[in-house]
Amino acid sequence: MKRTQLAVAVLLATGSVSAVAETYTVTPLPLQDVGQNTFARSIDNTGKMLSMVQLEFNPPVDVEQLEEDTSFFTTFSGSLENEDDAVQGVFTDADYTLVVNFLLSNQDSSTGQKLASFRTYLTDTTDIDLVPGLDEVTDKFDDYTQSVEAGGRDSVSGNFIVGDSPGVVVLDEYENEDGNTINYTYSELPQQAFVQTSSGSSKVIPAVDDTLGGFSSARAVNQNLQVAGFSTVSFLDTVDEAVETCEDDETRGDLPEGRCYFSIYGGEFNVPRISSYFVTNSTSFLSGFILSSEVNATIWQLDVNGDVISTDTFPLLFTPEEDDTSHYFSYAYDINEQGIAVGEALTGDAVTITRPNSSGLNESERVATVYRDGETQELLPREENLLSQAMAINDNNWVAGAVLRESSDIARSRLFAYNLDTTEQLYPDGFFATAGVQANAINNNNIIVGKSDFDATSDTVRETHAFMFNIDTEEFLDLNDLTPCDSEYTLLEAIDINDNDEIIVNARIRSTSKYVTGADVINSAGETIEVDAIVAVKLSPTGGAIDDCSIDEDGDEVDDNFERSGASTSFFGLMALSLLAIFRRKLKK
Repeated sequence: MKRTQLAVAVLLATGSVSAVAETYTVTPLPLQDVGQNTFARSIDNTGKMLSMVQLEFNPPVDVEQLEEDTSFFTTFSGSLENEDDAVQGVFTDADYTLVVNFLLSNQDSSTGQKLASFRTYLTDTTDIDLVPGLDEVTDKFDDYTQSVEAGGRDSVSGNFIVGDSPGVVVLDEYENEDGNTINYTYSELPQQAFVQTSSGSSKVIPAVDDTLGGFSSARAVNQNLQVAGFSTVSFLDTVDEAVETCEDDETRGDLPEGRCYFSIYGGEFNVPRISSYFVTNSTSFLSGFILSSEVNATIWQLDVNGDVISTDTFPLLFTPEEDDTSHYFSYAYDINEQGIAVGEALTGDAVTITRPNSSGLNESERVATVYRDGETQELLPREENLLSQAMAINDNNWVAGAVLRESSDIARSRLFAYNLDTTEQLYPDGFFATAGVQANAINNNNIIVGKSDFDATSDTVRETHAFMFNIDTEEFLDLNDLTPCDSEYTLLEAIDINDNDEIIVNARIRSTSKYVTGADVINSAGETIEVDAIVAVKLSPTGGAIDDCSIDEDGDEVDDNFERSGASTSFFGLMALSLLAIFRRKLKK
């Protein structure tokens, strides 16, 4: 049934949307030819956007390493469409896909080529540019190694880009005591904050304690080139002792010094939103290297060349006992033009939380924090919330984030907005009373964007929709209601919003399944296969009429069960696969 656009006056009569809500056009980022799934990261005031591409098409394959340093041809002998050609580096679509999937699963092996699952691109709605992080161009591929999972997070006019990146993966040829050569491959640095300047070059933003490179993360940058994030400020003596062991030929063992260092700093970083379970001293979330450190919120001042002029760190909320070897942190996720940063910090205590479909579990207590004047300040009354987390701040000193509160004995995240100057607080509901809500960003028009549970039929896994919340009018709106009814996209999560009210969003769309070559997968019946894909899209305000999907062109009401054309039911299986890696280290800000 055809839908028609109605004037705002008619919409007011139906009560379907707000008179002040803007309508939006939906434009996919021009990354369809780079990879099947793309994930939004940020949008700045010039409209420049950062997006991560998952499983890029046609990655480089080192056939020599594949044959000599992995078990691929032994494991998949007989499974390849053309094994003889594959050994020569000539792959069919299916064989190429099999090879790349094997390499992606080979990340924890000490040998063999490493491929990154995600890389970042800077784009508008027309052009794209790779953000390589600390990757390097190699003669072998005449291009970047694609071994570095660089995550761009924020930008100023597309000219200064900050984010996180491990070091490039090196090939370390080592002759062991038996006279055999082992080609070790490993990242030469742990995760580093980086800045990419207008020249296109990337520089490390160093951790305060840079033992073995240290650990640092750059989350946001303001117009004054102040970068907010966090970094290691100290390590336990055990790390120094491990470094000394690696430096000693007698104690290191039969492996190269660099590979020994990697065994100390290698590992993952994953601090989830407060909607998910988290225990700080668990290796399920943090590597042993980070667990052996203290990490503090950090603000780096850069110059126009991307060099660090000064570094300020912000302490924990408490002073641990001298013999306490537990890992503690304070993190900064965003910063405004006044240089005030916000984030979260551990309190040193534990709290018992009953999450959906689980009994009460002890978790690390985390609270929303503000960083200014050299101090770490707790933002909200602790007794009112199980946990709290500040994710964004604007130039009006409005802070946006989430608190964890119980409803009917089940803890779910809830949106909060807090003004530092007036202490005004807002705790709006999501799309329904018990909806979990996550804030990602706020602009200087006092509009917060994020995601909220949309479907209440399940207590555990729920469909989400992207939302916008206007602090001034206290309206909580589904962004799907502000786009055309015939849109093929379902807007799942709004990631960032700029001062032009342009929004970058993760959306779901039906797409043709692709091989790693970018060619369509064809089934035995000679047909393409439709799958759900996640793509980053830009929402641009139009100020025009809004499609009311509940009324047809004759002005009659239609079935309440009508869904926009982008709706689908197989999203969560895809998200479990696609988001497992990307948002393990990636809070937007």
